[in-house]
Amino acid sequence: MASKSRRRTKLKNGTNPKAQPRALVSVNASPWDMGATGPANRARESRVEDGVDPEVDPDTGEVKHRNPNGVKRRVFYDMLDVYHRRGWITKRGFNAASALRDAWQRTEQGQGNDWSKERVDSSPKPDAAVAVQIDRMSALIGITRHIPPEDHSILLTVACEGQAIGRLRQYRGMNHDKGRRHLHDALERLANRIS
Repeated sequence: MASKSRRRTKLKNGTNPKAQPRALVSVNASPWDMGATGPANRARESRVEDGVDPEVDPDTGEVKHRNPNGVKRRVFYDMLDVYHRRGWITKRGFNAASALRDAWQRTEQGQGNDWSKERVDSSPKPDAAVAVQIDRMSALIGITRHIPPEDHSILLTVACEGQAIGRLRQYRGMNHDKGRRHLHDALERLANRIS
């Protein structure tokens, strides 16, 4: 009987006499998995509170936006558009970067499925999908072959991935203006070579 109560005590208090109680033990979150609200997903994000049910004042005609439930939506900044609005890049540079970004995004797309058609068990014919992917890659290569090696990293980061200039280590902090000039010059060189 004594051994049974000793076993219960061990299970209740833990087998290690120096072990902390469960309430005091904290498990750190994994640094590699931050989920949907991690810093990588919040880098270019802006929360916008929309008026779900706008209300118009009949006397003044003023529109009052109501949002009783606090519904928010996420808007991701397009850094090319931000830099163009700030005047950091020219219209020609913006158009060249948009062409590069569109070609890069097309290579990231997959083959869509038409779920309205009836699916039949048969061997797929990958030739059409491969041909589409080859066409997309050819369009990207047609633009990227005009990019000099020294401009490749900044154009890939800003134009293709949509990240800020400061994402590159060499343009953080005091070197941000140098990165801004490099982006402007790189986009002008790309625009000259494309057209």
